[in-house]
Amino acid sequence: MAILEMSKISVFGLHSDRKAILEALHKKEAVEVCQPDADDLCFKETTQSIARFEKYMLAAESALVALDEYAPAKTGLFANRRVLPMQKYHMATADSETALRCVYRILGLSDKIREHTESIRRITAKQMALEPWLALDLPMNVYGTPYTSVKIGTLNGMWTDERLQKELNESGLDVHFEILNASAEHIYAWFVFLKTQEQDAGVFMQKAGFSAPAFSLSHHTPRKKTEVLEEAKAKLQADIQGCVSEMIEYSRHRRDIELLYDHLRLRSDKYQVLSKMGLMEHSFLLEGYIPKKHGESIKRLLEGKYGAYVELAQPENAEDVPVAFQNSVFAAPVEEITETYSMPSPTDVDPNPVMAFFYYLFFGMMFSDAGYGLLLMLVCGYLGFGKRLEKAKRKNYRMFFFCGASTVFWGLMYGSFFGNMVYTISTTFLGREIALAPIWLDPISQAMNLLLFSVALGMVQILVGLGLKFYTLCRQGKVWDALFDVGLWILALLGICALAAGIGIQAPALKTVGTWIAVSAATGLVVTGGRKSKNIFGKLFGGITSLYDITGYMSDALSYCRLMALGLATGAISNVVNMLGAMFGKSVAGILAFIVVAVFGHSLNFAMNALGAYVHTNRLQYVEFFSKFYEGGGRKFAPFHMNTKYHQFSEE
Repeated sequence: MAILEMSKISVFGLHSDRKAILEALHKKEAVEVCQPDADDLCFKETTQSIARFEKYMLAAESALVALDEYAPAKTGLFANRRVLPMQKYHMATADSETALRCVYRILGLSDKIREHTESIRRITAKQMALEPWLALDLPMNVYGTPYTSVKIGTLNGMWTDERLQKELNESGLDVHFEILNASAEHIYAWFVFLKTQEQDAGVFMQKAGFSAPAFSLSHHTPRKKTEVLEEAKAKLQADIQGCVSEMIEYSRHRRDIELLYDHLRLRSDKYQVLSKMGLMEHSFLLEGYIPKKHGESIKRLLEGKYGAYVELAQPENAEDVPVAFQNSVFAAPVEEITETYSMPSPTDVDPNPVMAFFYYLFFGMMFSDAGYGLLLMLVCGYLGFGKRLEKAKRKNYRMFFFCGASTVFWGLMYGSFFGNMVYTISTTFLGREIALAPIWLDPISQAMNLLLFSVALGMVQILVGLGLKFYTLCRQGKVWDALFDVGLWILALLGICALAAGIGIQAPALKTVGTWIAVSAATGLVVTGGRKSKNIFGKLFGGITSLYDITGYMSDALSYCRLMALGLATGAISNVVNMLGAMFGKSVAGILAFIVVAVFGHSLNFAMNALGAYVHTNRLQYVEFFSKFYEGGGRKFAPFHMNTKYHQFSEE
């Protein structure tokens, strides 16, 4: 299983068959259309049509958002697109116009609700501003009589009737006033004085920090104005309720609007492809890429049903060819991990089959609990291999299913099932000692052995990466580069590994063999490392400087210590959770407390360490593994397909 081989497809047909051929390719979802490079062709301008479709799509999506707010539809946790027969591929003009009218009516109702809600907010703000003035029994816009002036406003600071009267008397003013309300910063009051004292009263009020209300004054009293505003609010609320009720009525058209949205998207995609078709007076030319395995079937369909001429050829420029994977059920789930990094270049091999093994292996080592792995397998197995989800959504769940299987394996190797839960329950509540013994080692008491094993596994993956680089260079005909630049490094690293193993297990023969292999490979690197240099100094010293790469290989190998560290953390935290749960002893309350603590603690530990295992497993692949052989930079195969959001069309 590897990268799919692509063919260049050219389709020649009559204008009268253009729409039917385009729709046939749309339904088959096997051709990536590209614009032909020919001077004697013209191309249809579809920008305005696409813009119109996108405008209607945006309106339909906004209408659906409004319906979700005021009349939400019931959906499950794992909702799938509705399946429609292929006969629904076309939407009648009358149906689309009806759905579009519903869309704009819903948007109008939504705008009206939003405007009324904003008006209610402003009215409420006015009512709050009027609250301190409710004791005033005069209209707020009154300015006085022919002989008197009235001032309504606030004074800064804390004032009492006695203090205000005293200071007015000291100023020689004969003023009637009333303090209506007070706060920590100022008081609310109104004043009446003779117009003959207007100038002196103005000087006094300026000194006292007088300011008029910061809102428009009304011919009503504050209490009456508040009642008027409340009536306006009630009317707006009633209008809003009427709009919401009408919105709920329109919710029965939700499926029609969703179908309209999908049809608009399909038409937009068709017009984008149409703009890439070369047009002649009576015929057209469509070019693109198609997986070689689908080429003949598409050719038979177009030639047999539509009388087109189809030509399949080997692509001339490998750099332009899109890339698509075809892998087994074991390797396919990690394809998205590779796609996130970069698609393969024309010279790369498909890294997924090899990476899948290491990916699942390392995830399991870091998650490392059989109980957690079993939960992961059950949930992701049901979602990934069952029919609950669409095929396109199952891939990630299948990946985590295999990660869960690896986690179960390593959990048994380490003797961890929700940490030491078996031992904790048996000793705390059963009065017996029952423990799940590790099949291989206890990561807590034998952490150093696990550390060495983790680094050894890392070195294995590094060597596999170099092996893939060796194969890639040989496939390109660069045999000498493969031997001198990669093969010698493989030998050097194998020699170092043998030397380290000989020291570790006290095997002098292995130590000697490893030393000779490492020294011989290093000598070869020194001799051949500068062979491509054009000057004598580069040829002499280029090989010596290449030995510096050993530091990179060693640091990469040490990066795999995280396999031990995260696996150790998962088990240690699990044990702590069990210990905390068992603190309440053997009683009904203790059992309930243990259940609560265990569920909460293990759920938290599961979430944190699953995320950690995922992130660090990705890092090991991207940084330590891919850097040894993978160039990337390819373009993902993007066929002309049924790109819908709410529905999927089926021939069945």
